[in-house]
This record gives sequence, C-alpha cells and structure tokens, in this order.
Amino acid sequence: MDGRLAVVFCLIVAVSAWPNATPMITAPGCGISTGRAPNPFIVGGAEVDPRYKWPWIGSLRRYGSHMCGGSLIKSPAGKHFFVTAAHCTYGTNANTLSVKFGSHFRTDVSSESSAVTLSVSRVINHPNYNPNTIENDISILVLSGTVAESSAISPICYASRDHFDGEECTVIGWGTLSESGSLASRLQEASKPILSDSQCSSDLGSNSFYSNSMLCSGYAGGGVDACQGDSGGPFFCQRNGVWELVGVVSWGYGCARPGRPGVYADNWDLRSWVSSTINSN
Repeated sequence: MDGRLAVVFCLIVAVSAWPNATPMITAPGCGISTGRAPNPFIVGGAEVDPRYKWPWIGSLRRYGSHMCGGSLIKSPAGKHFFVTAAHCTYGTNANTLSVKFGSHFRTDVSSESSAVTLSVSRVINHPNYNPNTIENDISILVLSGTVAESSAISPICYASRDHFDGEECTVIGWGTLSESGSLASRLQEASKPILSDSQCSSDLGSNSFYSNSMLCSGYAGGGVDACQGDSGGPFFCQRNGVWELVGVVSWGYGCARPGRPGVYADNWDLRSWVSSTINSN
C-alpha cells in the first residue's frame, strides 16, 4: 500500500442542517449520545468522558483479540448490523470474528457489566473493494443476534447527506496513541475538520486519493489522527441533533503527520450499496 497504514482515529463535531437531506438509511431513534461533545479543537485525542457517550462503537475481534473498530447501525426493519472497513475483514472467515459492544476498555474487565459480545454470522465486503488502492473500503457484518439496546449500546444514524469542506467531526477508537506506540487501553476521541477533495488529492496524491469513495480529514500541522488498531472505526458528525456515520477509518501515511490527513471511506458515496445490503440481509 505504498507505505500507507490502514488506521483509525478520533474526532468530534457539531454542524448545521443541510437543506436537501435524503431519507435516512437507518431506523429512527439513532445517533443519540449520552454525553456532551468534546472541544472541537482538541489535538491528539483524549479518553472518552463520560464513558459510553458514544454507544455505537464496537470492538471487532479475531479469536477474541481486538483488531479493528466499527459501528452499530439498525435497518428500517429493526435489524442490527456492524459497519467496519473491508481491509479489516478481507479474506477473513466470519467464524473467527466477534464484536464487543458496550465497553470502554479494549480488554475484558470483569466489572464492566454493560459489555456484550456477539459472534459474526456473515461478512459482506463491498464488491468493488480494491486491496491495492483501498477504494470502497467498507464492510457490513451480519451479527448472530439482536443487540439489547441500552444507554451503553445503541446504533448510530447513517449519513443522510454529503459532507462539506470544513465540517467538524469526531473519531474514536482503541488504536495506538502514536505511530509506533501501544494500543490504548481505554476508548479515545478526537476532533478534526473534513478537507476538500482537492486538498486531499494535493496532500496525498491523485493516484492515492479517490474521491468517488474516500474523504480525508485533519489539520495542516498534523497532531490528530487515527492509527493502527483504529481501522474500521466511526467518523461521525452531529447534524440536526443526532450523530451520523459519515466515514469509516481507512488509511493514512503514518499517523498524525503534518500535511498527511487521515483517509476514510466516504459513506455518502457508498450509501446505495449499504442501503441495499442491510435491507436484503
């Protein structure tokens, strides 16, 4: 992947309404946070406080160990699914995977009574996912059962419109706290703006950034980004009082480097496939 690292990071957002929003792909009642948004100018990320304020986050596990993040969504028919990155699940058997919800900690903590783990019954990668260019980097996992929703576990809304340049959003995950560091033991969050497609192409190269299925986000000076272990996690923005899943942590040149914004699957561009997939499974 030409030195690129498949990764995830943390941001948070508050944003105004968009006039021509389309009907929601996901069921009503989604995207409700249990706490306040972090300061939109946080650099480098911080532990999520209060715990469980982003109740859609899940830890994707292979043979019981954390490998990627992801998000709980619910179809209009009321069925739960898990959205993550295709590079996390490509070539992986569903019977090796599980998803842990309702957890603030990356590893199992006996006192965390809110935590629930479900096995994965099916992995559905985007049919046009390209492991070389990382285009269409999204996967939907069919869970073995329905999640009992609570203040610690509830779905996020899917993107109802396209993003705009400068829109502030949030990213969360248990990934490494520096490019060569250790995984976080507690859920981290950070905030940063979405950049224009032209800026993304300039910073990342037009042969690496494909605007038909990617968006990028970051600060010119770096300092805030996703990293290894964050891949597949949610990049979400507040719109009309609810939080919408705008992107999926995908890749980056290192982590938090100046002039190297993080890249996400663009959920708005991928909405048709997501909608048809969750409504037919």
